[in-house]
Amino acid sequence: MIGLARTGRRVLPGDEVAIAEEYMSGEGTYESDGKVYASAVGELDLDAREKTAKVILDNPPVVLMEGDTVLAEVTDTRPAMAICSVVAQEGRTRPVSSETLASVHVSKIASSYVEDAGDLLRAGDLIRAQVIQADPSVQLSTTGPHFGVIRALCTVCRAPLERRGKDLWCKRCERKETRKLADDYRDYDPSKTKA
Repeated sequence: MIGLARTGRRVLPGDEVAIAEEYMSGEGTYESDGKVYASAVGELDLDAREKTAKVILDNPPVVLMEGDTVLAEVTDTRPAMAICSVVAQEGRTRPVSSETLASVHVSKIASSYVEDAGDLLRAGDLIRAQVIQADPSVQLSTTGPHFGVIRALCTVCRAPLERRGKDLWCKRCERKETRKLADDYRDYDPSKTKA
């Protein structure tokens, strides 16, 4: 990109990186007393066109954004929504650093009509979902064949449930349960996702 000047200079928090008259503080920097300082470890990037000084992080934190695919555990269900705790962004090993509490509105669980979120998602289910809103609160969607429950336990005995067609089956209790299943239910392998 024109104007970008990756200096190759490694900086640490507190290192002076520019003068505020020449560059504004950008990502990974802050301004104090007319000078711009690094607030993170990384490589200094001076953008002459935008007149910003920023630090390109070596290992940036995972901050959820619209369109991200996440793994989340359902912690509670109510008729209108499922409450979830985001466990990870799919394909990333670093923990999520932003808000981890999320919800799936009943209208965003499946493509078809769902009367009660608890009909298709249950506490303890591990789901793959897409972030449809990241701010001010994290909202998820499990519509689409690749999104939904990837691991589930029996609501009675807590044994792992097996897929049988479109439903789940508990060998121990010999009971059938229904969930909004992802296309790879119980075959999900985190090592096969992109890094």
